[in-house]
Amino acid sequence: MKGSFIFQIRLLFLRANKLLWVKATYFALLAIITAIASIYLGEFVPFDIFQKIGADTVDTILNILASSMLAVTTFSLTTVVSAYAAATSSVTPRATKLLMEDSTAQNALSTFIGSFIFSLIAIIFLNSGMYDQKGRVVLFVVTLGVIAIILVTLIRWIEHLSRLGRVGETSELVEGVTQKALLARAREPYLGANPLVDRELDIPENAVPVRSDQTGNIQYIDMEKLDHLSRDKDLNIYVVALPGDFVSVTSILVYADKPVSNETRRELLGAFVIGHERNFEQDPRFGLCVLAEIAARALSAAVNDYGTGIDIINRGVRLLTNYAQAERHAEVKHERVWVPPLTVSNLFSDIFAPILRDEGGITVIDIKLLKAFTALYGLDNEQFKVAARKYSRLCYEHAVRTVVLDEDKEALKKLVID
Repeated sequence: MKGSFIFQIRLLFLRANKLLWVKATYFALLAIITAIASIYLGEFVPFDIFQKIGADTVDTILNILASSMLAVTTFSLTTVVSAYAAATSSVTPRATKLLMEDSTAQNALSTFIGSFIFSLIAIIFLNSGMYDQKGRVVLFVVTLGVIAIILVTLIRWIEHLSRLGRVGETSELVEGVTQKALLARAREPYLGANPLVDRELDIPENAVPVRSDQTGNIQYIDMEKLDHLSRDKDLNIYVVALPGDFVSVTSILVYADKPVSNETRRELLGAFVIGHERNFEQDPRFGLCVLAEIAARALSAAVNDYGTGIDIINRGVRLLTNYAQAERHAEVKHERVWVPPLTVSNLFSDIFAPILRDEGGITVIDIKLLKAFTALYGLDNEQFKVAARKYSRLCYEHAVRTVVLDEDKEALKKLVID
């Protein structure tokens, strides 16, 4: 299927571009190509004055570059691994994946590795006599360009290292990917399909369930493939499992409005990418859960970091506000496919329920939460008003169980949404 093939290629590139070794391989290949190209570009050098400069200096520069880049790469890898360990212990293991996919770190390490390979290959070619005088000039100019790239990368890398793995920086990364996923879902609340608002009303009584053949978390749904199947097999397809949902072999992924063959069943299941863990791309709820984990750890008795807890609440309010105010396009591109929307209640539960459960009656956090719910209640969205009112009352009920001073109880009561 064309749609499925394109989806698989896009998914392959998406995953590959997040791997450090893939980017390092790109840079290494570029370095090798550059070193080889310098051999053949020498004939375009017209000025003899540069030949002496290139011949006398390029050997020494390349040797210095090779030894220094190996040391810098080793040091950087050690620092990055230490940052991953620090984030795992002080933030949350779920956020470490984002640090491992950080483009700045990957580009820096790939640049250092590529520079080392470039200098190593160039030294080998020089010692084997593959460069003539003009070729050495080209190699000299290219080496200067590589040094300029290294200097810019080093400056950026040093600045980035000062923040890598820290709680604030990691929270910023999580917020960024979560906002991207939330806004993408806001633009297509039903993933380009028809709205499946009420399963009992929208799904026909005689619909046939198609159960998962794997156990794990749904990571992606190939909507193009479902659309193709709906037209090719003359089916109405009702999706009931969204990215982020944990499914087992007893879980229903879709319903079809009529019986399907085993082949069609396999094709329907093939539209769902199921893995061992959740990811951030099509699953905006996962980002909210990770932020809640950061807050819960910060507010634990062992850490008592109120500032981080308040920071996460602020981020949650910002994310939900942007989601509520985002422009929505309910254009139906897949006319015979139905998909349920994200519910505001679930979004509130993902980010605020763990904080309410784990903050342990910290008055300053309770006040912050109540103010956050008031801010979200003020949005021009009825679902947000219902959820904000519900969680405002829950927060107050949690708080009054532990608050001792009457003044604190009175201050909290004034902030509850009526």
